[in-house]
Amino acid sequence: MLPPMPHRPRIHELRVPNLSDVDFGNLRAGRLARFQTMLKRHDLPVALLYNTANIRYATGVDVMSVWTAGTFARYCLVPAEGAPILFEYKGSVHVSQKVVADVRPAYTWQYGGVAARDKAREWARSLRAALRERGLEGERVAVDKLDTVGFLALQEEGIEIVDVGPASVDAREVKTPEEIEIFAINGGIGDAMLSDFEAAIRPGIREYELWAVLSDALLRRHGEGLFTRLVASGTNTNPWLTEAHDKVVMPGDLVGVDTDASGYEGYVIDVSRTFLCGDTPSPAQKEAYRVAYDCVMGMLDLVRPGLTFEEFAQRAPRLPEAYAAQRYPSMAHQAGLEDEGPSIPYPDDDRGPRRIMPKREIKENMVLCLECYAGKVGAPFGVKLEDQVLVTSTGARLICTYPYDATLLG
Repeated sequence: MLPPMPHRPRIHELRVPNLSDVDFGNLRAGRLARFQTMLKRHDLPVALLYNTANIRYATGVDVMSVWTAGTFARYCLVPAEGAPILFEYKGSVHVSQKVVADVRPAYTWQYGGVAARDKAREWARSLRAALRERGLEGERVAVDKLDTVGFLALQEEGIEIVDVGPASVDAREVKTPEEIEIFAINGGIGDAMLSDFEAAIRPGIREYELWAVLSDALLRRHGEGLFTRLVASGTNTNPWLTEAHDKVVMPGDLVGVDTDASGYEGYVIDVSRTFLCGDTPSPAQKEAYRVAYDCVMGMLDLVRPGLTFEEFAQRAPRLPEAYAAQRYPSMAHQAGLEDEGPSIPYPDDDRGPRRIMPKREIKENMVLCLECYAGKVGAPFGVKLEDQVLVTSTGARLICTYPYDATLLG
């Protein structure tokens, strides 16, 4: 017999501000200050950023993030002291000039074929000139990503590059007050997405139609887009990570969803729920749901500042042996303008390449996503559950508060 469901009120504890209440000047200044503090801490005089989330974090500007993420069309230089220089896709300079003081047309060489090397050399020379302007010529440049042509061009120009990751990860892991306000807004959006999604489940609807419901609920509430298509039903829920296609939802199917959304102002909404298409779950469905639920609730109760990632991993609930083989790759990960920072792996996970346990600790004002997948090998279904929480001085505080399914919990 399963124990009774414990009473866990799921109500918004974060104040949900009006959009006009968010001080975007403070948001941008606070993030830039954190990033520059970490550049100094890691002895990095200047950063060259191509990652779209890093650019947005440092400047407050986002331009066509899905397209620019894969085209190297925009970048910025961020000195450890002083204002950033944003090199913008030339057709969008006017957009960024509304926010950033120093905006210049970006050089790009992608799709240039044999001419790409010459264009990249021109870009490298322009970077050297910009560094010279700021008194940084000859200094190491901390980079988040480059393609092969860009890397070779900087080498040929004699510009030494290092990894910006230690600074960018340390800066972004703790949220500023304004970031926390935006997460509160997005918590409400996430709850609305799940409500609309659950209401749409019925026999005969297809997975991609449910995914469209999820997207519509996000976009109508000022979200920016979905970055996966993780909607699955019936046998597609086992193993997890099959994305939505034209499978028809049938009576008795479990229907799993991971929101995986860029919400208001780009901040991630990452919550998973599994629903039943019908009214009477099977004992095996209830068992899997309880396993996943107990795992997430056990992790939620464990969250507190000062606990190391390794301590968290060792103390978190263990999945029953029958569910271990297909468990999720990580127990928890961070979230901000994208899935961020090192995640917390299972300490005994020997599937594939060895996972390294990060030597980090949980900190106040981190945002964590606690997740569990419960599906036996060969079973016709599985259950994915996930909560997104803000770390407070006393523990975890829910960002999205959508309830769990009382029928599946039994």
